Amino acid sequence: MKQKLKLWRNRFLLVCSFLLLTMTNAYAQTGIKGKVLDENGIPLPGVSILIKGTSTGSVTDFDGEFSIEAKTGDNLEFSFLGYQKQSIKIADQTFLNVSLQADTESLEEVVVVGYGTQKKKEVTGAVGIVTSDVIAKAPVADLGESIQGQVAGVNVQSSSGRPGEAANIQIRGLGSVSAGALGPLYVVDGIPFQGNPNIPTEQIEKLDILKDGAAAAVYGTRASNGVILITTKKGKAGTFNVNFSTYGGVQNITSGTPLMNTQQQMYAEEVKLDALGRDPLIFFFNPDALDYDSDFVGDVQNNNAGMQNYDLGISGGSENLTLNLSANYFNQDGILINSGFDRLSTRLNGEFKKGKFRAFASLALTQENRQQEPWALYEYAIAQNPWQPALNQIQSNGENSVQIPVRNSIQYSYLSRELENEDDREVNTSNVAINLEYEFLDGLSYQLNLGRNTYDYARKFFRPQYLVYDYQGDFNPTASRVDAQLNEDFISSERRIIENLFKYNKSFGKHNLNLLGVLSYEEFSSKTLSTGVIGLLSNDTPVLGAGTDALKPSSYDYVNTLSGKLFRVQYNYDERYLFSASYRRDGSSNFGEDFRYGDFLGFSGGWNISEENFFNVDAINSLKLRASWAEVGNQNIPAYSFSSQIESGMNYPFGPNEEINVGAIQRRYADPNIKWETSISKNIGIDLGMFRNKLNFSADFYQTDKEDMLIQERLPASSGTYHPRALGVYDVRVTNAGNMTNKGVELGMSFKGKIGQDLNYSLAGTFTKNVNEVTNLNGVERGYANGRPVVSLGENVDYTTFLAEGYEAGAFFLVQHDGIIKTQAELDDYRLIEPSAAMGDMRYIDENNDGKIDDSDRVYAGSGQADYEAGLSLNLDYRGFDLYVQTYYSHGAEIYNGARLYAYTQGRHEEQYYMWSPQNSNSGVPTFRENAFDNSIRARSDYFLEDGTYLRIRNISLGYTIPMVDTSILKKARLYFTAMNPFTFTDYNGYDPEVGGDGIFTRGVDRGNYPVSRRFIVGVQLNF
Repeated sequence: MKQKLKLWRNRFLLVCSFLLLTMTNAYAQTGIKGKVLDENGIPLPGVSILIKGTSTGSVTDFDGEFSIEAKTGDNLEFSFLGYQKQSIKIADQTFLNVSLQADTESLEEVVVVGYGTQKKKEVTGAVGIVTSDVIAKAPVADLGESIQGQVAGVNVQSSSGRPGEAANIQIRGLGSVSAGALGPLYVVDGIPFQGNPNIPTEQIEKLDILKDGAAAAVYGTRASNGVILITTKKGKAGTFNVNFSTYGGVQNITSGTPLMNTQQQMYAEEVKLDALGRDPLIFFFNPDALDYDSDFVGDVQNNNAGMQNYDLGISGGSENLTLNLSANYFNQDGILINSGFDRLSTRLNGEFKKGKFRAFASLALTQENRQQEPWALYEYAIAQNPWQPALNQIQSNGENSVQIPVRNSIQYSYLSRELENEDDREVNTSNVAINLEYEFLDGLSYQLNLGRNTYDYARKFFRPQYLVYDYQGDFNPTASRVDAQLNEDFISSERRIIENLFKYNKSFGKHNLNLLGVLSYEEFSSKTLSTGVIGLLSNDTPVLGAGTDALKPSSYDYVNTLSGKLFRVQYNYDERYLFSASYRRDGSSNFGEDFRYGDFLGFSGGWNISEENFFNVDAINSLKLRASWAEVGNQNIPAYSFSSQIESGMNYPFGPNEEINVGAIQRRYADPNIKWETSISKNIGIDLGMFRNKLNFSADFYQTDKEDMLIQERLPASSGTYHPRALGVYDVRVTNAGNMTNKGVELGMSFKGKIGQDLNYSLAGTFTKNVNEVTNLNGVERGYANGRPVVSLGENVDYTTFLAEGYEAGAFFLVQHDGIIKTQAELDDYRLIEPSAAMGDMRYIDENNDGKIDDSDRVYAGSGQADYEAGLSLNLDYRGFDLYVQTYYSHGAEIYNGARLYAYTQGRHEEQYYMWSPQNSNSGVPTFRENAFDNSIRARSDYFLEDGTYLRIRNISLGYTIPMVDTSILKKARLYFTAMNPFTFTDYNGYDPEVGGDGIFTRGVDRGNYPVSRRFIVGVQLNF
């Protein structure tokens, strides 16, 4: 993979060099310099400066500074959204100080609301906005990571710290109870995506997040989890800009599972075997045991792993045509060995305007390469005893052969041989978006949106031959992989979209009317193919053609179609009284003919109280009340779930000679009556601007009711669908079975100001509280078990999370522990419940008093969902220096420490050094019985549940913008240092308290997850 990364890096730098060399000297201009400030003296970045009557222009940088070629008599026009335009005639000045005044008639920025835009003061739904300057603060590859804590009501949790892994984004609580249907709908430049588009953050201009049902209802089919509208960067008329930025740094792990060293482990072994009436045999099998103190967890970690990013942006244009070209290369080594990620992404945006015609086109190409660490790597590393030779001390025993001189070479080889695997994954995507619009009559226009997204995934999974000889020199076939195996998987998908928009926008005096009609059609097709071979000519020939025995190929093809009709009306009177209503009818091929179509309504209204004549409060610039009610739908289930399927692979002896014949049968059941899942959203909000918009505050109170939830119902074994090692594959069916509600409050506040002449500052904070509750499961009080906290011990591990009426989805239901059996009296009493109990065992509470401990004794123990969360950020700017600090606080979530449980099952956890024994009779740690499924350490125990509350300093960034004496070529140069996740304050004892999992059933279940890393970054930003 490193050779491939080097190749892409060289290609990227070659492209950058070529683009820079082809720039003409026509843009190396000198002339007027200046600085643009707002009415409070705060620099305004992004202000457009244009010489009147020409296409020559410029734009202010981060510090509000600009330079432009101009001559005496020219008029410079300064314009910025939300501020009054200003024109200055050039006399003999060489430096201009310009102050722009807020435009009260054009309040704040334009908000993208789905199939259109509105002034923020006209918006009646709950919409969150994140701009590019905020997104760019975090040096990350994933969009979700960059907005954590930035928008009230938008919960972001890392699903894994693995490089390139997308974070879980949940808008206003759980959007569904299906782990594959929790994420929001992404719309990029007007084109919906299937899943996360994985766009480099450097290419994004702005995010508009539609949080309530009324705002999202126009996307009815998939909007039940909210909508994220992504606007990518575009060129600006009259300017030509070349931006290049790069950063590099290191990542490291800040915590882990404490394990015993050699001396501690030997003592624990003595205590354990003494309780079992046996003698230790450590030195019998390994006479040199005291010579080793191996750290296998440390051996599989790649501390101080590198990461780097290069970004080039070229933008500009004339009055009619603007272009923006962006190229980005990101490379991140994993903090676990054999893992890494790199991505090369290019995007070209162009917009043409001529009279009443407008055309926009966007083309993006991306290639991603992933190298994934072996399955259950942490667990296999934890299991190894420290008195064994380290991984780098294994002796080679000839071609493809090693000698593992330990007692349990099978367990050792679980780790050592998996590290020889190669798991490489490549993804190529292309995204095309075209918007054509023409205004036929005054206010009446037609717009055509066309989109095409492709996704091509290829995985090559090679497991080489690995022959193991034990400490006696004998071949151990169980510990070996006698035949190499090669598997290759391919997924190709394509999404085609066409939307016809009919728009009418007209004002009649103080009456403003906007009508929209949409006809849309989408088709998504996917093809999956898997094949492989067993046995290869050599480990050096990992190709399918070198295999000796072929595996039967498998494939799965499907097509999903969506059609929609939308009508929306937006009306306001004098920008005081606001109203919006929409009706959408959607059809999905995921449902049967009788249930294919769904109807979704949305209503919202607003009142700009500050626009009333009677409102005369000098300190308040704007005050708006909002309310909404809407329905949105969810159809995110596997294709053809409404119909039974005939599947191959079930060969059967048939005929007089009982010869094996190819067979195909129905292996699973289907519910033909499944229908749309519906979300009914209600919202009340207030927006407040004070002190000439220095202080802005918003509050929203909402309730979202989920009806007819689409759930994978688990069928009993008596249905005939149970298959060993395929739990949850054939023995489930999708059905409408329950209701759920989310209630919450969102608060957001920002303040910007200035101290003296040079110190500018701004503060922003968010607070979110969401209460999730399952209200109905069609007669099931508690079911849909999930959340096994250990992955390598098979299906005998207990479940920890459930759906239960009256509780959060994915809540923990566990058996309560009641301390250690320390006396004979306690043992006698507990043996009435558990006859096999012994001194040093864990006691559990018989909740229902039936004389035994079983699943009926489980009680509610919290969930992985936080009670509330908050974010706070600070920006300071002083004489070229800038400081940014962001914090994030999550309160009340519970975390099941699966890594701690696994260490206990292997007798490796450091706490077990102090386990109960006759000599340590006051210990609260159960005695290890050399049994991973002993009652004392069952996964159903709440002994391993911990408080997941944490405060994290997410980002500390310090930068310095170098003063430019000559800006004819280089306009700006900024150096910066960033620390991501430098400090985390928590009582959780696992790897990291941010455990997103699948967002529902494994949220808060730490299964030795790939930990979130701490990062230290140094970067430079150049503007030419």
